[in-house]
Amino acid sequence: MQILPIDQIVEEQPPSVTFGNVLSDAAAPDLRLRAHPMRLGYTDDRVNDPNIREWMEQRRLGVGASEIAVLFNLSPWQNIHELWDEKVNGCSYAPGSELFHFGHMMEPAIAAEFERRTGETVDMPESMIMIGEKDHHRASLDRVVLDNGEAVAALELKNLHEGRFAEYKIAGPSIGYLLQLQYQMLVAGYDYGYLAAFFGGQKFAAWRVVASPSVQAEIIRRVDEFWGYVERKETPPDSLGQRAVSENTASSLTLTDPEWETKLSDLEEIRLKKAKLEKEEKILRAQIKEVLGDCVSAEAGQMVASVSISTRKSLDTTALKKEMPEIAERFTKEAQVKTMRVRSRRS
Repeated sequence: MQILPIDQIVEEQPPSVTFGNVLSDAAAPDLRLRAHPMRLGYTDDRVNDPNIREWMEQRRLGVGASEIAVLFNLSPWQNIHELWDEKVNGCSYAPGSELFHFGHMMEPAIAAEFERRTGETVDMPESMIMIGEKDHHRASLDRVVLDNGEAVAALELKNLHEGRFAEYKIAGPSIGYLLQLQYQMLVAGYDYGYLAAFFGGQKFAAWRVVASPSVQAEIIRRVDEFWGYVERKETPPDSLGQRAVSENTASSLTLTDPEWETKLSDLEEIRLKKAKLEKEEKILRAQIKEVLGDCVSAEAGQMVASVSISTRKSLDTTALKKEMPEIAERFTKEAQVKTMRVRSRRS
């Protein structure tokens, strides 16, 4: 076999495709111009199904699992006032979007893939809506996992955008979905559950989720408080649907899974490295600025340092509070801030 010098190697080109008369000067037709988009309307027929309407009415008699995220201000679909209006004044029976349509259509495929990969036995729940300790504690389970023919765990199925796969693999599932599953476990009386998801119909992932009594207690507190406003037909305050947990429910959580110690340790290491790098950055910036002096740029080999000058306006809050304290107070907002600190525990 002849070995050619690198500069003489020519990559093989794919064969060209020619349409029409090759001797003609007319431009070759674009095949995409022959692909005509079909105007396909979408209607949600499920809202006209008597069984679905009955389920929606039963769901209105309590707080469902998919609505728990609303009580923590984590839902992109509803806020606390819209949820309250639905419970008090009734369902609108508005048609669902294609997003929800395909989410429902993909559930059997996701359940089958979960069953195939885990070896677990999956089935439909016995009832469309499960009722917990109180009548307004209600949850609809996508599927249940069986052990010797008995349901022992909830299985929540999600059809998500492919772009969220990396996020979920690194940071874990959405907090809103985990709250939903915690509520399902509580209502159904299970100690654990599963979350399984397709990402763009191309990737699959699943998580086993253990019940958290402290989280479930906070969920129930918010559900009961919200339902009190529904029963009184009293508009709930905005503060009811905030993410922050009230002070009287603050508690310490012991994480027994060794994976969490690794994650916390990694986070502390990243924080320390970040602080060291930021300090080094400040020192280098100061040295370069000193060398630049009044010059606007400097070159060093392939590197260039430049300085740009711009005008920036800012509000002098100190002067405002001194000269117009009432106005400053009027436009000052107070918010609860939750700060997380990670450190090594000293023995």
